[in-house]
Amino acid sequence: MTQFWIAALALGLAAAAIILVPVIRAWARQQGEDRSSTALGVGIVVALALPVVSMMLYARWSTWDWATGGMTMGAALGGGAEVHEMDQAIVALEQRLARQPEDIESWMLLGRSYMSMRRFDAAAGAFRQAAALDGQNSPQVLADLGEAVALSDPEGLQGEAGAIFERVLSMSPAHPKGLWYGGLNAYENFNWALADQRLSLLLTLNPPETLVPLIEERIAAARAHGEDMPAMPPEAAVQPPVAPAPEPVTAPEPEPAYEAPAVAAAPAAGGGIRLEISLDPALAARIPGPTPMFIIARNPGGGPPLAVIRANSSELPISVELTDANAMMEGVTITDQAELELIARVSLSGSPAQRPGDLFGAVNYMRGNSGTTRITIDSVAE
Repeated sequence: MTQFWIAALALGLAAAAIILVPVIRAWARQQGEDRSSTALGVGIVVALALPVVSMMLYARWSTWDWATGGMTMGAALGGGAEVHEMDQAIVALEQRLARQPEDIESWMLLGRSYMSMRRFDAAAGAFRQAAALDGQNSPQVLADLGEAVALSDPEGLQGEAGAIFERVLSMSPAHPKGLWYGGLNAYENFNWALADQRLSLLLTLNPPETLVPLIEERIAAARAHGEDMPAMPPEAAVQPPVAPAPEPVTAPEPEPAYEAPAVAAAPAAGGGIRLEISLDPALAARIPGPTPMFIIARNPGGGPPLAVIRANSSELPISVELTDANAMMEGVTITDQAELELIARVSLSGSPAQRPGDLFGAVNYMRGNSGTTRITIDSVAE
């Protein structure tokens, strides 16, 4: 920015010289009473004021943010006029809704305006008002609410938003936005067949071209994971939860918390996490035969699994190594995580998601120390 001001000052002085030099020459040619000091003084003031006034006007009208040293928000969003008009439109909508709070269309328009400005919390509030007035009977209103909640809630689709989209699809099974987010929700919960079904249906509905590669990538990943899944009897298949229609929409209950997990040692940075998993002999009688087992790594605070290894209870005790190759999503690294919750679950229902009666064990993993992490399956899910 300093170089800019030096160049601007040089140009200003050059412009001043263009004015000042002819004035001085004319004054020098005059003689006697015709020579006016006042005229010379006015010429000098005008010439020197030119660069100063120019820089003041630039500072006033430019899109540069002098406080932060960057472009102003208006320029970054494509021009101050457009942002100002959007702000005015939002203010007008808010004033209208203050007078007519039962206008559903205005609430929807306000929510979409907030979404365009990436004010997702405010958008969720507006859509929630529209859903309440509508009695939560419109799939489109609920879909817009679910999208805003998913983008504003740290839990994403694992919280309230996932339940909203399940309700959308129960009302309108071919709703495009419901299929997209519902497919992602099924994918995050290891329901590969359902994710494949929803995203494949969405692909037939002519989605935006920019979305097609993402849909195809998730379908391929779901099918690849599904081929590795142990077979389960039809009666053991778990259907996705369908949220009720409370007022307002509430988040589903979280999985039961594990009680006081032990702290396990971690391997050296860059290597996999070596695991030794065993079964408490007191629980052996609860397993009727070879049963699917899932070894899961996730953030201690909850959320979707970051990595999964599939095995079978007949292999217990088992030694495995959890690496970045087991990550559920591209770009996710397991070995770089500072802390993880490691879970070994024998799924009596055959589902990756925990169900009452499943057997599990859990430890907390801290990166920084070498060694083997030992997990004992010694608890029963309530």
